Amino acid sequence: MIPHLGVTAALIGAGLLGLDLYTTWAIWREPDLTGAQKGLQSAFVWLLPLLGAIVCLNVVRAMNREPTPRSTSFTPSE
Repeated sequence: MIPHLGVTAALIGAGLLGLDLYTTWAIWREPDLTGAQKGLQSAFVWLLPLLGAIVCLNVVRAMNREPTPRSTSFTPSE
């Protein structure tokens, strides 16, 4: 039973490492962030591996989304 625990821990660790590396790469290729912002977000990713990666990846993805136009299907009350 102990060897399975080591394999599971290694797989989780490898997945977390991959997520953090991908997030750091996504942060550093974002042109709208300054160098200081990139450094602070990268530090956040590596200091809080799972939470930091999720938060920063969502921030970077939100920056790349096109704004959605407001729906004009309603009629004004005037």
